[in-house]
Amino acid sequence: MKIEKLKELTYISFKKIRQKELPDFLKLCFKYKSELFDEDFFRINFSTPQNFLNFVQKYKDDIYFALVNNEQNLAGFFCLYETKQAPRGFFDCKVTFCISRPYWGFGSYTIAKKGIDFLFKQMRVRKLTVEIVGENSFARKLIKKLDFNFEAALEKECFKNGYAQNMYLFTKFNPAF
Repeated sequence: MKIEKLKELTYISFKKIRQKELPDFLKLCFKYKSELFDEDFFRINFSTPQNFLNFVQKYKDDIYFALVNNEQNLAGFFCLYETKQAPRGFFDCKVTFCISRPYWGFGSYTIAKKGIDFLFKQMRVRKLTVEIVGENSFARKLIKKLDFNFEAALEKECFKNGYAQNMYLFTKFNPAF
C-alpha cells in the first residue's frame, strides 16, 4: 500500500483555490478533517464551521491544494499568511502545511519538499517561516530534514489541551535569492 502511495507522489501538483471552489474545499476539509488536521488544532482553531469559513475567507487567495495522481487525490493543502514584500519582487511569509494522514510518515517529506520548491520557484518566496506548537517531534524531524533553521522559541505562546505550550519558529531562505 505504501509503495502505491509513494508512486502517486511523483505526480504532485499545486493548485490555487478559486472562489467557486471554496464550498467544495470546505466540504473536503470537514470530510477529511481527521486526516488533514491534528485533532487539537482543528478543535481549537476551527471548532465551528463558521470559524473555519472565516479562516478560509481570510486566506482564500493564499490557499493551495496539493493534488496527486493526476489531480485525482487530495494530499493536503498549504496556506500562506503574514506575507511581506521583500527585495527584488520576492516576499517573505509563514506557511502552514496540512498533509493528509495517509501520507504521514512516508510521504510528508516529499509533499512538503515539492511544496517548498513550488513556493521558492513559482511564487517567488524569499523566506519561509514554519511554526510548531509544543513538542511535536514528528514535525520537528520533518522540518530538520527539510533544512529549516531554528529561529526562536516563544515561551507559553499557545494553548493545547488546556496547557500553555511553547511555539517554535523555523525558517528557510530561497537558495536563489
